[in-house]
Amino acid sequence: MKEIRGRVILGMSGGTDSSVSAMILQDQGYEVIGVTLWFYTNTHSYDENDSYPDFIVDAQKLAHNLGLEHHVIDARKEFRDTIIQFFLDEYLAGRTPSPCIQCNPNLKWKLLLEKADELNCAHIATGHYITIEKDNESYYIHKGKDPAKDQSYFLWNLKQNILSRTLTPLGKYTKPEVRQIAKSYGFEEVAKKKESMGVCFMDRKDYRDFLKEMIPNLNEKVGKGKAVNTKGEVLGTHDGYPYYTVGQKRGIELNEKSGLMVSRIDANNNTLILEKKADLNKLQLRVSGYYFNNLEDVNQAHITTVIRGLGLNPEGYSKITILNDNELQVDLDNPAWAMAPGQPVAFYIGDKLIGGGFAEYND
Repeated sequence: MKEIRGRVILGMSGGTDSSVSAMILQDQGYEVIGVTLWFYTNTHSYDENDSYPDFIVDAQKLAHNLGLEHHVIDARKEFRDTIIQFFLDEYLAGRTPSPCIQCNPNLKWKLLLEKADELNCAHIATGHYITIEKDNESYYIHKGKDPAKDQSYFLWNLKQNILSRTLTPLGKYTKPEVRQIAKSYGFEEVAKKKESMGVCFMDRKDYRDFLKEMIPNLNEKVGKGKAVNTKGEVLGTHDGYPYYTVGQKRGIELNEKSGLMVSRIDANNNTLILEKKADLNKLQLRVSGYYFNNLEDVNQAHITTVIRGLGLNPEGYSKITILNDNELQVDLDNPAWAMAPGQPVAFYIGDKLIGGGFAEYND
């Protein structure tokens, strides 16, 4: 009989990754308790008697097939009041938000840890493709084996009390290997599940349509605005500043074609400032709301800066200078393009995630 290593709360979405995580953890000897977080519904009114959506039903079925105790946490109101409201507020402030950065420490892991304490579980686990390692008394996230599935970028603000209790069994696997594990356990349908893409609560909508849906009077409230150059000269009009981000040129009605694109958003005056594509390259970046596992890491050599997850990022190394308790300055070896205020910025030494913050205009 296999020795039980301990009880662990596993966040189960009903998808391939969390399902295979359950299988691996069971095989490693853990007593796994599945918890599915119900964060979003596509209706504006809801109550405790609502039927569960498909992903929860799938998670329940899988937990039953694996012999797991399973719980559902209905956090729809808290998610709406905090994460979705943050998303809306950021766009209304002319910023480009990443709601996952707020959700991970402030809601997702918070609820999992609370349930772990309630059920006397030493650990929580997720299906993220990362590893967590202890180094000089601090826990650090490291990029996982599969570069195409690396999710560390969105996790830089997870604190030590979270990292010290989190297990991530998929960090040493690639996605094809994870699908093969599901097949080897006899779960063919789990292996074939499609990837979830984009922001979870937008259900593949364009964010502009989501803003209109959540703020029905948005067009009337904001209205059309001016597009100007850096001298303040009017070049054309736009549909309203919340519908644009830095680096965008689609949807701007210019008096004459110029190839210019958004370099700055003035939310107070509903104005877009336009510049040439090359002018959006920046060698210096200001970052607010920063967090590091160990502040001594900012003095290390060979720090790299990631601004777009798996997308286009500045090559070379970065020098970090702390300006005050809330802000720091990043000097890059090579320029970063079209940095938008509100975007997450993550810092690495090799594959080790050391911290991050939020991009700001470098005034």
